[in-house]
Amino acid sequence: MIRYFISLLMIVCLISVENASAACPKVYTKISVKMKPGEPHYVTHLSKDEFARLSPYPVSPNTLGLTIAKLNVTGQGVPQLQQRGQTACVGLKEVNLTMGYDTLDVYIDKKYRKGSCQYKVIKDHENYHVSVSQEAMRFFKKDVEETLRQAVDAIQPAQADSQAMVDLVFKEQFQSVLDKMQPLIQHINAKIAEKNYAIDTPESYQASTRLCPSW
Repeated sequence: MIRYFISLLMIVCLISVENASAACPKVYTKISVKMKPGEPHYVTHLSKDEFARLSPYPVSPNTLGLTIAKLNVTGQGVPQLQQRGQTACVGLKEVNLTMGYDTLDVYIDKKYRKGSCQYKVIKDHENYHVSVSQEAMRFFKKDVEETLRQAVDAIQPAQADSQAMVDLVFKEQFQSVLDKMQPLIQHINAKIAEKNYAIDTPESYQASTRLCPSW
């Protein structure tokens, strides 16, 4: 079984004003995308009841293992500031996006000793969930890059007449980019869930229990 959720963090980096023309020209935004597949972290000292309480969603009574994948989406931005008399034109100079997992937490009921048939079956099942999340980060990288490029290209530089206004305009532009990423993030999560739920059925659990003499 797998449970996942998103955390979103915006980090703002400001630079000094540069001299430029009187107009607010469209600027080219440099982008970078880093996808983090993450590594599984196995927890074997908790009972099912104990690790079930860590899940943000209800856990099935048939659950013998649990994978919790926390999809983190973080962004860093640098504004392009161009002086225009007493004001400045604010655009996006650089946007860096990181999406993925720091760890993929895999819980296996402590009553199954390492090396036992039951332990191996549960671990194999949970490792499938791990692989689904990891493969999604590799598979969707191009889509993330393309969506991010479209999002930053849609930003139009705007005027600001104070540092406070510069900060506000930049944050609004950056937030607009993040907002435009949300449909893709939701799509990625939906595809991950679709693959995971395919083996989290009662029939799948029954098939797993038949792989060992007893449970």
